[in-house]
Amino acid sequence: MPASAPEAVSVPEPVSALRQVAKPGRFGAAGATPLVIMERRLSLVQILARKGREADVQAAIRNTFGLDLPAPLRAASSGGTTAIWVQPGMWMLSAPGHAEGAMARLVKEATGDAASIVDQSHGKTVLTLSGARARDVMAKGCRLDLHPRAFAPGHSAVTQVAHVGCMLRQIDEVPSYEMLVPSSFAETFFGWLTHSAAEYGYEVKPRA
Repeated sequence: MPASAPEAVSVPEPVSALRQVAKPGRFGAAGATPLVIMERRLSLVQILARKGREADVQAAIRNTFGLDLPAPLRAASSGGTTAIWVQPGMWMLSAPGHAEGAMARLVKEATGDAASIVDQSHGKTVLTLSGARARDVMAKGCRLDLHPRAFAPGHSAVTQVAHVGCMLRQIDEVPSYEMLVPSSFAETFFGWLTHSAAEYGYEVKPRA
């Protein structure tokens, strides 16, 4: 009797660390242009170049993603993939639309033994804050100088925001900021963010 075809296996969608608190809607002060807060569903892969292999890692990521890994305190994007500089020889790579674990496998295949690869998709929660008063909100909990002369689109930093370790980058001139925080502190961080944004009014968008 011929063997039957294997059953398809469904992979559950990763559960958001903010599922209990990030309820879509409009909150805080009334106004025509509220700040926008949104959780992003991204694949996150940490890359650590092995000693003497940074050039090989740079070439592998360029060939695979068309992306040049950024210099210190910078972020770079290409074709939907973003790299954030973390420390010498280390970057965080992010992209939407990958199946569970697929991006980590792709990066590992590309870099081979030139780098250590860690899938951080569940370890980090990604939030964006956008709007004319976004810089004022961030200034309440971030010690960095976020004035446009010091921190502009394409700039990034590994810092503390509201006493939570955060990978922060500015996306555009609006300004819009992206924040990667440990998922274990995501609810605490979200509480600070919404409390700080309340005086200007904010809208929580559905996770995307």
